[in-house]
Amino acid sequence: MIEKIRIKNYRGIKSLEIDNLKKYNFFIGNNGSSKTTSLEAIFSAIPNDGSAIVLMANSRGMQVKLNNNNSFFYNSNINDNIEFTLNDDITTKISVKNTTYVNNNSLVNLNSYKQFLYNILVAKNDNGILFKSNIGIDISNNIISPIKDETEKELPEWEEYIEKYGRCFWISPLTKYQYGIAQITKEMIENKKKEYILKAIEFFEEDIDDIVSDGTEVLLSKKGVGKMLPLSSFGGGLSSALDIITCLFYDEITSIFIDEIETGLHYTNFPKFCEVLIEISTNKNIQFFITTHSDEFLKDFYNISVKKRNEDITTYRFQKIDSDIKIVYYPYERAIGALKDGWDIR
Repeated sequence: MIEKIRIKNYRGIKSLEIDNLKKYNFFIGNNGSSKTTSLEAIFSAIPNDGSAIVLMANSRGMQVKLNNNNSFFYNSNINDNIEFTLNDDITTKISVKNTTYVNNNSLVNLNSYKQFLYNILVAKNDNGILFKSNIGIDISNNIISPIKDETEKELPEWEEYIEKYGRCFWISPLTKYQYGIAQITKEMIENKKKEYILKAIEFFEEDIDDIVSDGTEVLLSKKGVGKMLPLSSFGGGLSSALDIITCLFYDEITSIFIDEIETGLHYTNFPKFCEVLIEISTNKNIQFFITTHSDEFLKDFYNISVKKRNEDITTYRFQKIDSDIKIVYYPYERAIGALKDGWDIR
């Protein structure tokens, strides 16, 4: 469980600490308040191969190039390292200070085919290094991950940290459907999880009694209809919901990050979606980090949580004051009270 994150020098954040994180965590606030940036920081702090911040840039529609890697850094100042400290446990440092890597014990200049993009170092908070690597880029702007020093060895503990923090999914308006809902559905069916998917679909379409997928298209069987129908014929709302819900059935998933969760969902389906999300995830060891601009979605989620007696929720409102990012913490009871009183806590 991720309980705390400290962020330094990442995009619009000079320094920020977020704690009291729960199972369901909502980040709200105006555009430019760094709520999505904070989501990205937590995702990138989870042990990975070092390319997470590139994935985050891609999810914004940005193609990372050698001449724009400074955009990862606060005020584009590459002299100060990016730092993510997770649970006072491990710290990830990202810099662009290194320009060569070691290959067969010889320094190799990366100016021809491969060029240095940034360096990543992950250390325990007692300063023991767990992982260190260079990330490179080729002449076609393809990310080369990782370009490792052959003299460097990962500690056995690194694999333990990867297992400890588990696997995570990132979903945003630009990445929705890119994971291949048809392929995921096919895998779920092959792993005998069809009944779980159908149960989730019932919240939206009660007449669906079967689902199949060949990995390229999802087909649904509707009672009273003589042939299978493509998922797309049921509207974008069901596709958007399933894109998120199917992730819940992946083995080893411990955290799901959803930027602008309401995208693709009609507001009339918010209660159904919130109910199925809470219903499926309640007994799973999955933590959620969610941004939303929708007051209606937030209200519906909290209302369903009251009915389900699930209070493991927290909300943070992000505010940009001058050049500083401030956060307002809403524990469960305070958020419930504010919503009942008609406050727009966004």
